[in-house]
Amino acid sequence: MPVVLQEIGESKFPGPLRMHDGHTRRSYVYYCLAILLVPIISVTSSFLIARSSWYIRHQRNSYLAISDYPFILRNSHCDVIVYGDSSALTGVSPPVIEAATSLRTCNIAQPNTALAIVGTFALDAYLKNNPRPRFLIFQFTAPDFAPRDPDGRLYEEGALQLTRHKLDLQTVRLFLRHPIETLAFSEFILRTALVERDWTDGTYDRAWTQIRTTHGLFTAPGPSLKACMGEFEVRAPDPVWIRQLRSKYSQQGTRVRVYVAPYPECDSSYDYYSEKLASLSDNRLKRFSIRMFNEKNHFTREGADLNSKNIGEDIAGMLRE
Repeated sequence: MPVVLQEIGESKFPGPLRMHDGHTRRSYVYYCLAILLVPIISVTSSFLIARSSWYIRHQRNSYLAISDYPFILRNSHCDVIVYGDSSALTGVSPPVIEAATSLRTCNIAQPNTALAIVGTFALDAYLKNNPRPRFLIFQFTAPDFAPRDPDGRLYEEGALQLTRHKLDLQTVRLFLRHPIETLAFSEFILRTALVERDWTDGTYDRAWTQIRTTHGLFTAPGPSLKACMGEFEVRAPDPVWIRQLRSKYSQQGTRVRVYVAPYPECDSSYDYYSEKLASLSDNRLKRFSIRMFNEKNHFTREGADLNSKNIGEDIAGMLRE
C-alpha cells in the first residue's frame, strides 16, 4: 500500500512543476522586456519633449533658449551676417556694425558645443530661407580655427539643434553611434524639463528680449572677470578648413571675412596663436583687458562694442573701395 501511494504521489507532481516553470519563464521574459522598454520610452519621450516649443520656454539655459533664432528668420534681408562660436554670439554687436556701415546686421552665431556637432548647419539653413548677405563675417576664438571632431562628445547644444531641426536618418545614425551619450542627452532633457525647469519663463523672456533688440547679440549675465579662468586649449589651426569656408560662401556677391576674437591679456597662448593665425585671419589677434570678458570665451557688452567697432570700421572701409 505505501508503494502504491508513493507512485501516485510521484505521478501527480510533475504536471504542476512544469506549469510553474512555464510561468517563471514568462515572468522572466516580461521582466526583461520591461527593462528594455524603459530606456526606449525615456529616449522617445525626451526627443518629443526636446522638439516642443514648451521645452525651449521652460528650461533654464539661456543659450538653449535662443538656439532657434537662425531658423525662425525668413526674408530678413540682412546685409551683414555674423556666424561663428560663442565669441561671435557674445562679442559681435549688430547695432554697432549698423551704426558704422548703415547695413542691417544679424548675428546667428552658435556656441562651440553646437558647432562641434552641427558645423555650419544653422548658417546654411539661414541662407536657404533668406536673401544672401553682402558680407558674411566669421569670428572664432583662436582654438576654434580648426573644426571639432563630429564623432566626439555629443554635446547637449548640438544634439538639441539636430533634434529640433534635422531629425533625419543621418542624425539617427549619429545618436545610434553614441548610445551612452544619447541616454545622457535624454536624461538631460527630462531633468531640465521636469525637475530643473524654469517655472516663470524668465530665462526665455530675458534672452529673447536681448536677441530681438540687438538682432542676435547675447550678453551672458554676470560681472566682468577679475582674472583668467584657466588657459585656452592649444589646437593647431586648420588652414584647409578656413580656405574651404571662404570658398564655399564667397558666392553670389557675398564677401567673406574671417576674424579671430580678441584674447584675454592674461592668457599665455597669445604668442602661439598670434603667429599661427597671422596669415589665416583678416585681422590681427588683439589683446583685451580681462574686464571685457564675463566668461572664458564670452564678452561683456563693453567688450562686444569695442570688438564690433573694429569690425564695423573694416566693413566701412571695404564699402568705400
